[in-house]
Amino acid sequence: MPAEAAQPVAIPADLWQRPEMLHALRNRDIGHLFRLVRQFAGVSPTRIGVAVGLSQGKVSEIMKGSVQVTSLDVFERVADGLRMPDAARMSLGLAPHVVTGVPVPRTPILAGDGTPTSALPSVEQVAVGPRQQDAPQDVDVLTLAWIVGRLDAHVDRRTMLILAAGMTAEAAASIADPWERLTRALSGPQALDEDTVERLEARTIGFHRLEYTLPARSIYQGLTSHINELSSLLQSSPPDRFRRRLAATAGEAATLASWLAWDLQQPAQSASFDRVSALAAKESGHSVIQACTYAYKSYAVEGKAALQLVRQAQQFIPAQGDDATRAWLLSREAEELAALGDRYAVQLLHQAEEVYSGARPHRERAWTRFLDPGRMAAFQLSTYIQLGDERHVIDAGQAALSSIAQDAHPKRAVVVYTDVAQAQFQLGDITEGLTYARRALESAQRSESTWALQHLATIEKTLAAHKDQAARELLGDLISTRRTLGSSPA
Repeated sequence: MPAEAAQPVAIPADLWQRPEMLHALRNRDIGHLFRLVRQFAGVSPTRIGVAVGLSQGKVSEIMKGSVQVTSLDVFERVADGLRMPDAARMSLGLAPHVVTGVPVPRTPILAGDGTPTSALPSVEQVAVGPRQQDAPQDVDVLTLAWIVGRLDAHVDRRTMLILAAGMTAEAAASIADPWERLTRALSGPQALDEDTVERLEARTIGFHRLEYTLPARSIYQGLTSHINELSSLLQSSPPDRFRRRLAATAGEAATLASWLAWDLQQPAQSASFDRVSALAAKESGHSVIQACTYAYKSYAVEGKAALQLVRQAQQFIPAQGDDATRAWLLSREAEELAALGDRYAVQLLHQAEEVYSGARPHRERAWTRFLDPGRMAAFQLSTYIQLGDERHVIDAGQAALSSIAQDAHPKRAVVVYTDVAQAQFQLGDITEGLTYARRALESAQRSESTWALQHLATIEKTLAAHKDQAARELLGDLISTRRTLGSSPA
């Protein structure tokens, strides 16, 4: 091998901005990308192969189009070997490198998605309030959701925030072509294609992922714009091979929109999106969409009403498949039974763990991406606290806290920190209880979540029973936060 073949590949920065390169990146066409690198940077197939860890023969096959790259590992090697800038990596559907000094926004990220002028789903007359005039136009939420939805690996909160921090108007413009193409598909005579459907499916997944991390108000308007585009395509009489897929992804998006509307204290809009999801479930033949709708609704109420909604949700799970949703609902049923003092909850937890062991949450449904070992530990913690099982509380608490340290999703953090605080109070350790209750409140403030505040309310009575200064101050801060963010509409 010639000595120069081992030298790092130097690619002019402007090559990554060329329209044909952007097209290759967005379509994950590595063959086209390699040809452009050879044409404009003068890099031979041999040098490309050394840089990206492929043989010269394999690179030639990829350049000819006889071999297609589909593996995430190879995409990463190509990006690293060619030293792609972060904008190019994101166009390829990869996370940017975590660079020391990249600012993470301290304030909630607001939507700047350029809402289409067409009406929202007319079949349900869903209305969306006007955007605040002073809202910073920093983030193209539609594009951000598409990128996050395409990422194949788990996306933690820091990665999402770094993506969002870099998603300025200028950066978004460089990868906005998917939405220009979608606009043409909506307004022009050309037929709907596989590429457009896949982009819409990825964007729905991305919105569900963003919900774990960003406040509801940051993504709600972008999500309703996404649903509007799906609605327009469905009304255009697409071919049968696409219609069911579009209906399914519309239903998955509508269930999330209903949940966010409830979180934003807009119950009428939440109910409208519930009806949309029911129609989409019927049209697509995916009844499990209704299971997600009822599961979300179960978080808005308490006691027997919540348990009834969970059991209604279970009726929509098919006999085979959708194991992640099944594990989620078994865990929710265990939580609600434990709250009623029913020890059968322990058996349901064991069933949930067994089902989860065979599930593929990252591949099953847009909404199941949240379910991982840390979330399962959080379900166990909540259940065992309700049952007063101190031995299992300690083990489940440690596992749940470990998951918080790994991803720091604020909505999950509220649940875990609240439950750990409650456990510490039950064990008589007031100091530790106050520490975790304070962390829960801080996470609730970051998430701006009605559901998070509702969960945190479970320790208000405990705090009210303690007369020391720290407990009184924390209780006052909690009440103040509730007044600022608004009380639960449930």
